[in-house]
Amino acid sequence: MPTWSNKLPEVQKHMGFDLRRTPESSALQAVSTSDDILVCDTHYWHGRTTPCEKPDCAACNEAMPYRTHVYVSAYDLKRREHFIFECTTNAAKAFVDYREANDTLRGCLFQAERPKGRKNSKVVIQTNTVNQAKINLPQPPNLILALSVIWRLPKTSLAVDGKVGEKKEVRTIKEPLDRMRNQPDNRPDPPRIGEIIGGNNEGKPTPARV
Repeated sequence: MPTWSNKLPEVQKHMGFDLRRTPESSALQAVSTSDDILVCDTHYWHGRTTPCEKPDCAACNEAMPYRTHVYVSAYDLKRREHFIFECTTNAAKAFVDYREANDTLRGCLFQAERPKGRKNSKVVIQTNTVNQAKINLPQPPNLILALSVIWRLPKTSLAVDGKVGEKKEVRTIKEPLDRMRNQPDNRPDPPRIGEIIGGNNEGKPTPARV
């Protein structure tokens, strides 16, 4: 027999997160759920984006160039989607200014667009403050772990440094990461997203940096 209900299921509790960039011909508008930005150098290596692992980075050793990207978890009010926004360091200066002026990035309403309307052209971000009393912002995910899933880094290749209650630094462990990358299909064991990613309607994770 079918089971009927008048309530929507809590489908977001164990969802992964999409990575979104500024589109070419339209503006992206959302509200930041992160308290601060997350910065990471990345390579486009072996057909996909992967984080730089200085000082012992295989991509760097092959003279592959890197780019610095900035990541913020954000909530699209129209689509009701929680996602990860990626931009360049130049575009992210607007986030830094907002963070310094308000002591947090959470609740920052931002609009990102490419004035020239071309792929990979300059991104301009405008920020404003949203009334959080009128909207129900979800709790942010642990950005480092969410990006690790997107970049297909196995949980066993991550180590967290720092004491409880302090800012923590997540670093990669070379041995299990090399073992994963040396597999014929370059795929780790399928991660259990609900166990790896904290956030959405769950408790707020400890801020982290790379």
